[in-house]
Amino acid sequence: MDEVSFLVELITGGNITSSLPASFTTYNAANSPDVADNWAGSADIVFGGGNGASKAPTPNVIDIRNLGKNRGARYDLSKKDVIIVFEDSQDIEYPTIDWSVRNESFTMTMNIRTIVDERAGANDDDGDNSFGKERLENLYKVLRHRIESHRKGATVTLSGEVKKFNQLVLNSRSESNDRKKRIYGYKITVSMKKFATSL
Repeated sequence: MDEVSFLVELITGGNITSSLPASFTTYNAANSPDVADNWAGSADIVFGGGNGASKAPTPNVIDIRNLGKNRGARYDLSKKDVIIVFEDSQDIEYPTIDWSVRNESFTMTMNIRTIVDERAGANDDDGDNSFGKERLENLYKVLRHRIESHRKGATVTLSGEVKKFNQLVLNSRSESNDRKKRIYGYKITVSMKKFATSL
């Protein structure tokens, strides 16, 4: 499993072990942010009262290298919102004098996309595109919860392969909109760090 697959699995959920204390595994307003098993669980925590499915339904989370139909360069946003994940860079440092261990840092980019289409219904009759803006903001809030609730590390198991990171940090966010195509988007960067890997 590579780093992009790790992040895709972390966002969608399932097969994740968090490094946060056990007290964070059950929803409790006093212990926020809480850890949820999947996107839908995080959405319910963020919006409360089981409103997650309507405010931020589970998007398709795609590894940009996927060559499958409707899973790569072209995507039909009217079917589902999308988060596209790819790796920007990797940095390695050797913190000991004998170079016996290494620390690894990965910078990842995620593009969140939603479109203003017939789903907006009467919400956009005034022309302010409130559906798209609100949907984008809601998707961002849930994505932020997925990352921050595993900020002290997580282990993901996928097809029998295990990968662990010690730290996940949500970094920058910038607008990435296409007015002509009525697409709203954010470009988000995440740092994933792995410490003291033996050589």
